[in-house]
Amino acid sequence: MDMIILNGGIKMYYEIPGTVRIKKNSRRIFKSKKHKGFENLPSKAYMEWEDMARDYVSALILTRTDYKGPFKGPVHVRVVAYYKGPQPDLSGILESVGDAFEGQLWVNDKNIRSWDGSRLIHDKGNPRLCLWVEPFTALSYKQDLEIVEDFK
Repeated sequence: MDMIILNGGIKMYYEIPGTVRIKKNSRRIFKSKKHKGFENLPSKAYMEWEDMARDYVSALILTRTDYKGPFKGPVHVRVVAYYKGPQPDLSGILESVGDAFEGQLWVNDKNIRSWDGSRLIHDKGNPRLCLWVEPFTALSYKQDLEIVEDFK
């Protein structure tokens, strides 16, 4: 994990080994122990990936003396998912990442305002997740508006 100071804001980078698992594939339905009815749980593969990824990031965070907890305000997240096997759905990958690191890298996945620059890349030899997290600022929003205006 690298932490870089850019324009007064913190930008964090994480590289997590393995292929991201999509939360909605192979969902499991169980009779609920908490209430009447059934519970719809994510796939076993997703749950195993989430546990591994959270543990991996936790270990990286422990090495940092400047970690101040998850981002509390709006954030910009960029994901580059290197996968082996069939191409996964990018929106499924983003949902998995948003949910997996909630409470660890950001307080709530609703705080993710932008996924700009996210992409999928096939890499049979080294599947991994590269993840950049930084505050979403009014300045970046203003710059986006200027870019849109330039194309009009």
